[in-house]
Amino acid sequence: MKKIFQIMTLTATLAIAAPSLAFELEHTTGTINGDKTPERIVSYDLSILDSLNALGIEAVGVPKSNYKDELAKFAEAPKVGTLFEPDYEALKALKPDLIFAGGRSASAIPELEKIAPVANLTNRNPEFLADFRTNTLRLAAAFDKTKKAEEGLSNIDKDIADLQKLNAGKTGAFLFVMNGNIIPHVVGDRFGFVYELTGLESVLPAKTAEELAAPATRPAPDSPEAKAAAAKRAQQIKEIAKADPDWLIVFDRAAINGGENAGEKTLAEHPDLSQTSAFKNGRVVYVDPARWYVITGGLNNLKFLTGDFLDKMK
Repeated sequence: MKKIFQIMTLTATLAIAAPSLAFELEHTTGTINGDKTPERIVSYDLSILDSLNALGIEAVGVPKSNYKDELAKFAEAPKVGTLFEPDYEALKALKPDLIFAGGRSASAIPELEKIAPVANLTNRNPEFLADFRTNTLRLAAAFDKTKKAEEGLSNIDKDIADLQKLNAGKTGAFLFVMNGNIIPHVVGDRFGFVYELTGLESVLPAKTAEELAAPATRPAPDSPEAKAAAAKRAQQIKEIAKADPDWLIVFDRAAINGGENAGEKTLAEHPDLSQTSAFKNGRVVYVDPARWYVITGGLNNLKFLTGDFLDKMK
């Protein structure tokens, strides 16, 4: 009995002596641990900023951007550089205890880590939605916001289920329009998660494993690689027109931040796409470019994207 008591006493003593971690955040490249929950957060990833905002977690610094809608309050927040290039002096002045980096700022992570712990919760293709769910729950768990996150995810899941029911057996194509050029996006591309989101089947094949593994580089203008890419896009557009999808989803790069919306004009002037039944019968969804291009993920933002499709596809 005395021995049992001694063991119990030792166990209790060790439990008291061993400090419990108040904060643990698992992210893409590791885990951040701390004895207290961060209170001075900076996010260069606007999808994470959107989720932080949805979960009621404050950020003290953000990159320069055109903040509106749910993120409007950050228009007046201290700025710490751009989405691509941190302003290290401005960042140091804020004395952050946690920094979120995104895909655009990934190359700056080694320098950012000299200032504060850095987490990367970037959603990757072709598993964008699965990554979004995992990363949202990781973020929420670290800040004791799991219940709130699960409620938000449940609302998004309901919209996705409704969209997949609405679009069962239907096909689609996502078209990225920029300066008169049209770039189709398939499963595995940056916006390829649109097919899982909407329940539409892409009329073009998904990226191959080899294509997914290849580094994402932009060929020099007029180079053989650029000409080959242009020829591939032209062929893809012909295939889209021939398949005559039920829906066309159009992203107009020029319309970001209030620019002129040229997406409809570009399609109307295209000899093949203008002849599709989707274009002729108004089955074209013009998506909000800032929400897709600048934010993309995020609890509030993704709920807007699913709701927008439901409104426009009914």
